[in-house]
Amino acid sequence: MRNERLRQEMKAREGELRALRQQQQPAPCLPCEHVQENGRLQERLAQLQREVEEARAKLGELDLEVQQKTNRLAEVELRLKDSLAEKAQEEERLSRRLRDSQETIASLKAQPPQVKWVLLTVVESSKAKQALCESQSRNQYLQEQVGMQRQVLKEMEQQLQSSQKTAAQLRAQIMLYEAELERAHGQMLEEMQAMEDEKNRAIEEAFSRAQVEMKAVHENLAGVRTNLLTLQPALRTLTNDYNSLKRQVRDFPLLLQETLRSARSEIGQAIEEVNSANRELLRKYRRELQLRKKCHNELVRLKGNIRVFGRVRPITKEDGVGAEAASAVTFDPDDDAVLHLSHKGKQVSFELDKVFPPKATQEDVFREVQALVTSCIDGYNVCIFAYGQTGAGKTYTMEGTAANPGINQRALQLLFAEVRSKAADWDYAITVSVAEIYNEALRDLLGKEPQEKLEIKLCPDGSGQLYVPGLTEFRVQSVEDINKVRRDEPLRVGTLHMW
Repeated sequence: MRNERLRQEMKAREGELRALRQQQQPAPCLPCEHVQENGRLQERLAQLQREVEEARAKLGELDLEVQQKTNRLAEVELRLKDSLAEKAQEEERLSRRLRDSQETIASLKAQPPQVKWVLLTVVESSKAKQALCESQSRNQYLQEQVGMQRQVLKEMEQQLQSSQKTAAQLRAQIMLYEAELERAHGQMLEEMQAMEDEKNRAIEEAFSRAQVEMKAVHENLAGVRTNLLTLQPALRTLTNDYNSLKRQVRDFPLLLQETLRSARSEIGQAIEEVNSANRELLRKYRRELQLRKKCHNELVRLKGNIRVFGRVRPITKEDGVGAEAASAVTFDPDDDAVLHLSHKGKQVSFELDKVFPPKATQEDVFREVQALVTSCIDGYNVCIFAYGQTGAGKTYTMEGTAANPGINQRALQLLFAEVRSKAADWDYAITVSVAEIYNEALRDLLGKEPQEKLEIKLCPDGSGQLYVPGLTEFRVQSVEDINKVRRDEPLRVGTLHMW
């Protein structure tokens, strides 16, 4: 009755929840704090409904488990009844056989006096020998029958004892079954009672939670209704604003087109002004470029198109020690272009464009020829080479070392740096080739057939420039490419000191 009452109350609460949902549905409004609170209440309400459904599912599982245990109990009782019926039938059958055996024994006990009397009659009668023989045969047959009946009786008694033992075992087993059945019945009653208590407790807890949540829902719903009443003026204001914005949106395409036309006109005018300024800047840049090239070439011409520098290397161990290792070269402290040489006791002076003392660095030497790289980029032919006897320091001056490079590497690095800086305005193509003039024979040191003779000819375009037809050329993009060409195509003759 209590469970029925709880179910009825839960149904009533569910009816109230449905009524609340129906009341909440027709009250849409703009997103606000009260609407969010209403949404949270609805989520809490859905959670309570899920808890009620879980309690119902658990109650159904408990009912199913009780039904299964009831079915098992009925099966055990049916098997017990079948065992009792089989036991009664077996006892009745044994009793019937026992009665038959007792009747047979009684009938056999009644026959021996007749046999004795026949024997006595046969002894006393001397005339009926044939009857005596027949009586003896009959007596022997009866004795055999008695033995057989005794054997049967013995077997019947053994079967009776076995049946009694079986009956005792069956009684003991029945008692065990009854005890087990009683224990299972008691355990089932306890479990059913515990399940019933748990079900009632779960229903009461769910009901109490539902009541608390329902009360909270009612309170919050009352607050939401109050807030909705206060929000109606704000909603009307928002509706008016929305209508105003809607009218503005309708007029927006016309305003946008007018603004775009004005912006296009202003942008076109600005682009035209920028293009005009760019053309003027480009014209000035080209004029300044020509002026710079002219000034640079004039500076190079004033310095001399052909310049000769002298460099004196320090004294080394190979030059010897003592007075013999003294330097035969002296310098003029007031003029860095004069070199004095002591030869056979006389002093001979030489005047060059510049003289580098032993303490001069690779950077000092390169600084004097650095301007020639700019002339090369401007389109002029440039040649830098070292001349001197073996051990004078030509290779060190031109090649240098990895840590302190010479003119070759520094000039190539400057060349590619200048090309990269002007890449936005000019396109440069740099190729490398190596040729040798030896004994009036021109040979291609990078070609596959270095012994092939080549010739120097004038360019057919009438520019007066010289070129070598068939000379091997490699396109390069960096200093590393040039060094790779030199490593992959080693020079056939000696060491080249020309660039």
